[in-house]
Amino acid sequence: MNQKASTIHINTYYELVSIESFPSKSLYKTFINWVSGEFELFLQEKIQDLKIFFPGGWININEVKTHSTNFTFKIIVKSKYQEKGIQINNQIKAILSHLIRLKA
Repeated sequence: MNQKASTIHINTYYELVSIESFPSKSLYKTFINWVSGEFELFLQEKIQDLKIFFPGGWININEVKTHSTNFTFKIIVKSKYQEKGIQINNQIKAILSHLIRLKA
């Protein structure tokens, strides 16, 4: 797992961005399915990637085009409330860590 993360305050939203990677696209699809299930009570869009709306913000998980052998994707959490954004981000990271340990 390759991790890069940052927190930025943009206008009235806090934005947490991280770039992650999996060795295969099938593992990415499993991750998307698990995240979708974790937040199943919130409105979701699965047109191209996954976008989940929660009170005061949203999550966007999308593929990043790279020439690497790994499947790289970006996780963006935007929230009006910093603490809520960090909580949601930690939930996603917990799913990511669990999936990596499970598939290792």
